Amino acid sequence: MTESTSKSSGYNKAVEQELAALEEDLLWTEKAHFAAAESLARVNFWVGIVATIAASVAAATVLADATPVIAGIAALIAAIASGLLTFLKPTEAENNHLDAGRKLGALRVRVRQALRLDLFPDLDTDPQELRGLVLGFAAEKAEIDKDAPATSGRAFSAARKKIEAGHFQHADEANAG
Repeated sequence: MTESTSKSSGYNKAVEQELAALEEDLLWTEKAHFAAAESLARVNFWVGIVATIAASVAAATVLADATPVIAGIAALIAAIASGLLTFLKPTEAENNHLDAGRKLGALRVRVRQALRLDLFPDLDTDPQELRGLVLGFAAEKAEIDKDAPATSGRAFSAARKKIEAGHFQHADEANAG
């Protein structure tokens, strides 16, 4: 092996390590966004249910000539729940997290393909081309992160449980371990 080939394979190994780290980071961030979206969907559902039931109770008690206090309390609960939905906009936040998760997932697939195909040992790839590949992926992730909503520790913990349970492993990865 010549010195040039040795340096090239060393550089390819460094690129491989960098892309593997990026792929792992993408997985965790992607799944945290999906966990946040899932949580927001539950919030939207349950607050919406409360608003609907409270509004129905308020309307029914008015029509049934029930105690005005019951109608008032039910109307107040309905107003608060509806106000929370309007102010917090959980559906919009859920969609923002889903969008970020999907973009990160698509980028993760491209990084994985680069690891498996572009760094194939038999290929003689220009080191500058590999450097450009890494820089491009990193810049794209930074752009996605910039536009994405923040994820909570709770979303990260939910993602961690699923990742560590092997929910997102490909069959070839599970068999290799």
